[in-house]
Amino acid sequence: MSSTIEESKNGAESAVLTLHKQFLDAYQPSADLLPFNKKALDVFESLKFPHRKHEMYTFVNTKGLADTTFSLKTKSSIQKSFVQRHIYAGCERSHLTFVDGAFCPDLSDATALGTSVKIGSLVEAIKDESYKNILQKSIEQENDVFASINSAFMKQGIMIRVSRDKQVEAPLQILNVSSGGESGPVMSVPRAYIHLEPLSELKLIVKYVGDGNNYFVNSVQDTIVEDNATLTHIQIEADSTEAWHFSKNRVFLKRDSKYLGYQASNGTRLVRNHNEIWLNEPGAEMELNGVSVLENDEQSHQFIRVHHEVENCVSHQYFKNIINDRARASFDGTVVVNKGAQLTNSDQLINNLMLSDEGHADCKPNLMIFADDVKCAHGATVGQLDDDQLFYLKTRGLSESFAKEILTQSFARSIVQKIPFEPVVKELDQTLLKKLEANNG
Repeated sequence: MSSTIEESKNGAESAVLTLHKQFLDAYQPSADLLPFNKKALDVFESLKFPHRKHEMYTFVNTKGLADTTFSLKTKSSIQKSFVQRHIYAGCERSHLTFVDGAFCPDLSDATALGTSVKIGSLVEAIKDESYKNILQKSIEQENDVFASINSAFMKQGIMIRVSRDKQVEAPLQILNVSSGGESGPVMSVPRAYIHLEPLSELKLIVKYVGDGNNYFVNSVQDTIVEDNATLTHIQIEADSTEAWHFSKNRVFLKRDSKYLGYQASNGTRLVRNHNEIWLNEPGAEMELNGVSVLENDEQSHQFIRVHHEVENCVSHQYFKNIINDRARASFDGTVVVNKGAQLTNSDQLINNLMLSDEGHADCKPNLMIFADDVKCAHGATVGQLDDDQLFYLKTRGLSESFAKEILTQSFARSIVQKIPFEPVVKELDQTLLKKLEANNG
């Protein structure tokens, strides 16, 4: 069952405002979250949907998404067997399931985490004055219109807090399931707050899947990694091909902390990942790796901003895209080395492999350096399969199609195999890399 709205004559923004009125009337958001909802709506009105020359959407055409009339789902039903198929080995007793953005306790099991990890709601999280201030500041200073929409409609969300000096052995999986819209497009707004206290460690796997079509998942995650803590964050986008998928990850790193990020995208009608990472104290390190395999009209876009705020911090980015048919990919990434951030070490590398003449890849790696004692580099390539390598494999008796399959899979596997969780690697071998067999068969 959905509450549906019609596009008004005042445009796409008016449709969102109308839906928000229904949200306030029918969905009864928490009184604690209501001030944040209203402030986020004000920010949305000031930002508006991006135009073609918007600096954050240079390579992404959002007109079709902005012009689509969405509704909010009031009831969802997902079979437990569907959820079980998407729970990774090792996460059977450490997974949290969300359906259309709503937490489902009966489809979740966190018993393996013990007392090392506190799991609660966002309403509980904002009882902590420090997070309340972080949430308020992030909403007031939001620069992404779709993230502001998430905040305007957030009714619930999850708080995950790892206690001081706890190294959590069991990997924690968050499964976000979208059930799709039967009578029209629906939007969901998953929200998560992850906080690692000093000297703690957590491996977090976030997977997005669809049990239907005709949906827009608009996700936001806020993450704080305190002194000497390490977060390994694996994000798998495996939505239905006709879905829209936008996610924003905000990460704040403190002294000698580490953030190790891995993202894999199957591609949908439109995927956009927005990563903003702040290295706020000396010794902070981050690494962000990504891979996408796209075919037909699928799209996957990366928008990244890494902020080196202080001295002696390290950041690495490495992305690969394989593009076939009419698919599109883009990378728009900027590393900002602020004044005083001496001895910064940073690099970006983006490689695009084109399998057709109709595909499209855009790259915009960028450095903004305001310190003089740094080591920074960036690079990007757009190319086809290496003729010499292809010729060599053919001389070894392989058919041209099989030789192409080996080369394309090897190109993507160099990122996939960096993921430090074998069940995800095996799954991507059977899903993401399987697409390359069809492409070259």
